[in-house]
Amino acid sequence: MTATQRVARVQSQLRVVAVISAFLWGAAILCAVLAVELVIGNWTPGRVSRGWDWNIALGIAVMAALIVLWRARFVLSARRVALWMEERAPSLQYALITASDRQVAVDKSLLEAQIERSNIDTFVRPAVLTPVIYSGVALSVMAGAFAAALTLASGRANTAAHDGGAHVGVNAPTANRLLDLSVRVTAPAYAGATVRKINDPSGVTALVGSSVTVRGTGMPDGIDAKLADRDIHVSGRENWQVSFNVPASPTTISLTDRSYDRVIAIIPIADQAPVVTMTQPSRDTVWRHVPTGAISFVAHATDDIGLTDGHLEYTVTTGSGEVFKSRTGTFGVSRLGGAKAGDLRGALALPQLGLAEGAILSVRAVVSDNNTLTGPGNATSDTRTFRVARADEYDSLAVDAAPPPPVERSLLTERMLIVSAESLLKKRASLDTRELVTSSGRIGLDQADLRKKVYNILYEQDEAGGDLGVEGDDEELDPQLVLNRDLKQAYDAMWDAERSLNVGEIDAALPFMTRALHALDRARLANRLYLRGRTPRIIVNVEKVRLTGKDKGADNVVAGQRARADTALVRLDRSLDAALGIATTDPNHFVDALVRLRAGAASLNSTFAAALGDAVDAFRAGKDMTPALVRARRALLGAPRAGNAAVPWSGSWSGKP
Repeated sequence: MTATQRVARVQSQLRVVAVISAFLWGAAILCAVLAVELVIGNWTPGRVSRGWDWNIALGIAVMAALIVLWRARFVLSARRVALWMEERAPSLQYALITASDRQVAVDKSLLEAQIERSNIDTFVRPAVLTPVIYSGVALSVMAGAFAAALTLASGRANTAAHDGGAHVGVNAPTANRLLDLSVRVTAPAYAGATVRKINDPSGVTALVGSSVTVRGTGMPDGIDAKLADRDIHVSGRENWQVSFNVPASPTTISLTDRSYDRVIAIIPIADQAPVVTMTQPSRDTVWRHVPTGAISFVAHATDDIGLTDGHLEYTVTTGSGEVFKSRTGTFGVSRLGGAKAGDLRGALALPQLGLAEGAILSVRAVVSDNNTLTGPGNATSDTRTFRVARADEYDSLAVDAAPPPPVERSLLTERMLIVSAESLLKKRASLDTRELVTSSGRIGLDQADLRKKVYNILYEQDEAGGDLGVEGDDEELDPQLVLNRDLKQAYDAMWDAERSLNVGEIDAALPFMTRALHALDRARLANRLYLRGRTPRIIVNVEKVRLTGKDKGADNVVAGQRARADTALVRLDRSLDAALGIATTDPNHFVDALVRLRAGAASLNSTFAAALGDAVDAFRAGKDMTPALVRARRALLGAPRAGNAAVPWSGSWSGKP
């Protein structure tokens, strides 16, 4: 065999060995990568690894095989293979590479003889097989490591599956259990106990005292609920639920599930007291002679939920000054049966009442609603007053017929309050303290209404066509504005009587009520003329008339035209700004802040609260919430004002507001 043939044979063997070694090393690297991943997965607490992507592991193995082939690229050159053989058999003294070189044209017999004597196969054959042996050993070791890691991972998976089956129902829910909530609202029994369902709401609006049940999917373990600052019990088996009653003031319910939380606004609707209006007769009357026959009375009553019953009540007062008698009675009792509107009708026979000169007949309507939870709520209509004139009241002055002045109406009502207080005082022994204070407080409310009427009369604001005054301003007004000192004394006495009635001290209130009655009586009996109108007040700028004023200060005039700052609206505006500050950085807490702000603003600005509710609903539906937030802002600050483009700058200095 010539040297050229020897080199060609070894070159073919090395090519086969390079391919086999690359394949074995790739397989070994693949097993190593998978084994390492399985070991790392088992070291990670709380999970069982499913393994990396096979494509990634296979890619690493292919890269390793390509590296092995790249390192064996010399097998493509016969000259480099000959040099590799010379390295394994140094005794050849480069005879092999010289003899196999086709460019050498000398006699090669001596070189061939030397190659035959060197027994080159003894040195070359082990070197050819060594890469295959090394790669085979590496594959065996990596395959064993992969098998061990796979066994460990399988055991851990079985243990995790067993633990999961043993503790099923304890930590099974892994998703957010505060999504897709359903709310069931049951109205109170007196309101019909109607039931309505709301899916995934941001707020719940319901009648005070309604029963609310919030339901969600999953077991109740790990879920906390708070109504304002009070913890609520979370119950349920397959699905969790929490129940509570709607309080009297707006609040929120906060739900927490591990790292998840959610806030729902609770907006209560208060049961309004009924309203009753005396429609017939339509005004008070003064009789010169007592009519014969009967008078018909009609009152119209309404309520937001339902009316129970109602009746007409009359009071007959005779006498004058400190000596008077009073008696009361009822007529026209009507059962309204839960209707939202109804009429009270009744007729009162005048001859049976024994009316004489100076007698006063007062009639009013009284209704009650069917609120059995916080009521019932009672309401009374305006009192219709009928007075029999005395013979000495008429003189030679001809005046137009007119209804009795407000002073006489106030006098009659104060007598009715005294009669009611004395009747309650007689029944004090049979009433408990709470019921006594409640009944006395109702009389105190009537006393407060009467005091406000006297205030308006006192400062010429009753039926004057102007705005009503604000109580408490009388101390700052000019004392000469008080038209009647007797009314001022009655007004002050009513204050003291009201304070005592509100705390149930009827004994202490009666002297003040009597003092107010005497003052009203003196005001009624005072000499006066019934004029058809009142001279309007003339407001004069004295400094301007005297030419002592200053033109400076126009800024103050402009500032005076501005509305007073509403601190509640300012506070809501600042809270909205604070919530918008976290809109992009923390969207979830931004929505919770809007829900809490909606609950806090429900009793202050219902339009603003409704706009916030629309914004939250739009956010959770994935819609644009900007229009709703714009409506909320305008509910606080009003619509933007457009200026005059022809006058870009204006102010007090330009004479334009």
